[in-house]
Amino acid sequence: MTGTASSGALSKNTVAALQGIAREIIISPATFTTQYNFTITNDNSLTIFSSDSITGDFIEETALPLRGVNTVAITSATVDELFTIALVLEE
Repeated sequence: MTGTASSGALSKNTVAALQGIAREIIISPATFTTQYNFTITNDNSLTIFSSDSITGDFIEETALPLRGVNTVAITSATVDELFTIALVLEE
């Protein structure tokens, strides 16, 4: 999924049919010096993943169970620019 941060923030929802184990989280801002925070919130409004003070690309191996609609969010971005976010799932 892609989106452009506005006032340092970006929020996107996953598709409702999403179900599986997230094995990798990949985030790529348009420039490698951009700093930001990242969270994933589940459909019960619980933060299930969080990482702060990221600079540039972020690649994290994980075993995060996902189902239903989840919200991925970029906050405190130092630049309003395009972000590409990928959740690599094992079904």
